[in-house]
Amino acid sequence: MKRAVEKKSNKLGVIIAALVAVVVVVVGFLFFNPFGGKASHTAKKAGTSGSSSSTQAVKYEPSQEEKDYLKNRFAQLTAVNPEAIAYVYAPGTELDEPVVQTGDNATYLDKTFDGGNEPYMGTVFMDTDNKKDFSDRLTWLFGHARGSKVGDHRMFNDVNYYDKQEYFDQHPYVVIETPERKYYYEAMCLVIVPETTAFYRTSFEDDKDFTTQLKKVYEDGQTKNPNIKIKASDKYLVLSTCREEDETIRSNLYLRQIPDSEMKDFVAKHADQLTYVATRGQQ
Repeated sequence: MKRAVEKKSNKLGVIIAALVAVVVVVVGFLFFNPFGGKASHTAKKAGTSGSSSSTQAVKYEPSQEEKDYLKNRFAQLTAVNPEAIAYVYAPGTELDEPVVQTGDNATYLDKTFDGGNEPYMGTVFMDTDNKKDFSDRLTWLFGHARGSKVGDHRMFNDVNYYDKQEYFDQHPYVVIETPERKYYYEAMCLVIVPETTAFYRTSFEDDKDFTTQLKKVYEDGQTKNPNIKIKASDKYLVLSTCREEDETIRSNLYLRQIPDSEMKDFVAKHADQLTYVATRGQQ
């Protein structure tokens, strides 16, 4: 009987010792990552990173009212020109134009939106190498500037006015409408460059290549938004037009796209500054 009790006692001791060993191993693994660093710290960082990813993954969902508006807008536009992909306007200015895209960057220099032929008028067009849904990290729109020699503001005439800081500050936003949704942009800077500038690119080797160019553009800007922080994760838009005083130089207005994660707050704060007011038909 005594031996049996001792055997049971010994057996119980072995079980307890085994349990203690398991606890020690588990605790050690939780607090000391065998692959370097503390696992608890890594897990904490992963949790934070996951939270950030979920914020970035916020997707803008247009309201039914916006969907109905865009459906009607593009039904009218594509009835006139099937190559219509967007509409661009800058609230408070007379920049108010449909946007097309075709297989080259020459056709719409002279071809008007309704199919006519009018040199130095043409149509605002997206670079043929850009995606029509504005998903590229840098999207280019081109348009003529009518200038003081012609008494109207059609095409990208008003882009040149952004060379004055006061005008730049008073008209900070540009709106792009597409068949699916609206995109909002804030002016980053206006740079005046030769038409042969190496800045005309739609693709980049990596994030560093992309941000290096944008930082150089910003540094060279004639006017600029001091609150802009250039980030590889953001998308940008350029409105490019000619200068009246010299046909060999261009005004390029760079704008930052408001990301979906900021959209709700941005629209709530600036709704009054984003309203569309038709001016194109009055010119």
